[in-house]
Amino acid sequence: MRKLFLLFVIVFSLIQVVAQETSKPLIGISCFHPDSIYSSVRVTYSESIIKAGGIPVLIPVTESENTLREILARIDALILSGGDDICPSYYGEDAIEELGAVNGRSDIYDLLLIKIADELNLPVFGICRGLQVMNVYYGGSLYQDIPTQHPDTTVNHKQTEKSNVATHRVILLPGSLIAQITEQTELMTNTHHHQAIKTVAPGFKVTAWTTDHIPEAIESTSDKPIWGVQFHPEGQAIEDNPEMLSFFKFLVNQAKKKE
Repeated sequence: MRKLFLLFVIVFSLIQVVAQETSKPLIGISCFHPDSIYSSVRVTYSESIIKAGGIPVLIPVTESENTLREILARIDALILSGGDDICPSYYGEDAIEELGAVNGRSDIYDLLLIKIADELNLPVFGICRGLQVMNVYYGGSLYQDIPTQHPDTTVNHKQTEKSNVATHRVILLPGSLIAQITEQTELMTNTHHHQAIKTVAPGFKVTAWTTDHIPEAIESTSDKPIWGVQFHPEGQAIEDNPEMLSFFKFLVNQAKKKE
């Protein structure tokens, strides 16, 4: 009986070890809130996480900080996805005529997500609006409309082509996180935005630019595991573009370290 008990203990311990080694991290994805009716996200985000070896978890839009805190306490990393423009009052400006659609509930939700993720020291990856709202939360500002407010408009930042089509060049800062992740010095990316970073937030640095000097990536200069890009890597990652998929593989690996 003693031998049988010891065998059971050994087998149970091995099962636990295998389960821990094969468990996939949970990657939370912030949702878009169209017409203040739905909590939704494009399948390109969730499929990119699956391809990278993680489990996607869609986080519903809510203004309940307690609910969001309970959700984020259970995940291993966070993606801040794209969406509407951000209300310029959050970075101390009045709205200009060219400002696009804003959604006050989405702003509150995204800012709460960043606040809680920061407190929990979760790895955070911002994409397009996600990058912008991250920059605003930490004290930076935005161009409300690039064609109106940026002196060089030689690059079309709002392509009509689908997201799997790359339309402009992005130059990476050597030695930066984005350069390490992709193992590249330049990238060809898609582009779907009319707003962009004007002043980078304190505690962050710009690590990639377009040829007209619009910031395309930022990363924390501290030990905070937070960074973002202006383009949409998920649009190309689902077609197995290795550089774009590398962003999601990196996030999944950071999530595993968090465990």
